[in-house]
Amino acid sequence: MTAVIDAFRDRQRVLVLLPLAVWAAMPFTLGALIGDALSRTDDPFRRLTSIGAWGWWFAALIALAIARPVTLTVVRLAVPAGLLAGVWAAFESDDSTLTIVGVVAAAVAAFSVFVPGVGDRYVDGVSYGDERRFLLRSPGPVLLVAGPLAGLATVAGVAIGPILLAAEQWVLGGIITVLGFAAAYYGFRTLNQLTRRFVVFVPNGFVIHDVSVMPEPVLFTTREVAGLGPAVAETTARDLTAQALGLALELKLTEPTELTFVTGRESSEGQTVRSLLISPTRPAAVMRVAMERGFPIA
Repeated sequence: MTAVIDAFRDRQRVLVLLPLAVWAAMPFTLGALIGDALSRTDDPFRRLTSIGAWGWWFAALIALAIARPVTLTVVRLAVPAGLLAGVWAAFESDDSTLTIVGVVAAAVAAFSVFVPGVGDRYVDGVSYGDERRFLLRSPGPVLLVAGPLAGLATVAGVAIGPILLAAEQWVLGGIITVLGFAAAYYGFRTLNQLTRRFVVFVPNGFVIHDVSVMPEPVLFTTREVAGLGPAVAETTARDLTAQALGLALELKLTEPTELTFVTGRESSEGQTVRSLLISPTRPAAVMRVAMERGFPIA
């Protein structure tokens, strides 16, 4: 059993380091494609855009190397933006080899930052002592609609204004830069809230930290937990998944417990519950750690 767990952890370590490795090689793949596309533009525009592209690549590289919740948001915006840049460059380049290599590399990088386990690495980056943090899945409506739109607006808000200024469109570029940066600020702040949805194992129990459904983090000591396991379809547990897709886990309590839940932007209410539904991005990993720490499994 120990060998199996160690093998699983080695595989997971490779997966979470994949985005950093792919992004580090990006100047030779996507970078070459963008450089070829920019070679057909005027010198001032090419020079300023190249400086911006190098700055964007380096900032994303630093964010990939520093595991923190806020850098997870940076990574999940900056790296997929590379795919957008690759698609643009593909239409401007006549080199089919560069196009294939650049776009495929950008697609791999964009996909890799959303692999389950990558988010856990970043939220766990601020853990201390004997803690283990696991990210919760994004709510379904956010994952499918609101999140992609907010991400696109944030990336566009940062990029379009400076590109117009590089093209010497001073008035329009100045206006778009101011408006775009304001939109990017609000978009980033909104998306960063998703990194504040996690569960954490602490030495004496288990904490649910999800500001979207509970106004304050709640600790359940090991003695208060009657069981943790996959939820069944007919469960009556209080749903904290926020319509997240995928397998939910049910946390069963030993006795009825009064908790406070968010009911609106400025409102909350108390409710007595016996069990709760949570949706970690890696339910199997959460179950494994729960077993290692002596939680009853149901």
